[in-house]
Amino acid sequence: MIPVLPVDEVRAAIAGDAWERATALLQAHDRAVVAAVSAVDFSTQPQAPWRALLAAQQALAAEVQAARDEVGRTLDKLGQDQRGARAWARALA
Repeated sequence: MIPVLPVDEVRAAIAGDAWERATALLQAHDRAVVAAVSAVDFSTQPQAPWRALLAAQQALAAEVQAARDEVGRTLDKLGQDQRGARAWARALA
């Protein structure tokens, strides 16, 4: 049986900035896949569904990484904006 990728749950974690939860969900899914794959005889079973799952899992992991990177860029920009505002406040004082 092929484990179901928890796409909605991971995306909900991303939306809620619950990065540890998103990572934990992906790790739990990965463990489930490893356990399931160990019971599959690929000489008699098709590989295509497993390859599709791997591609989907990698895409979802990339989505998590991209969202984290965007948060990092936003925080960096916020820090720059705050430093700029403080500099203006000092200059006007």
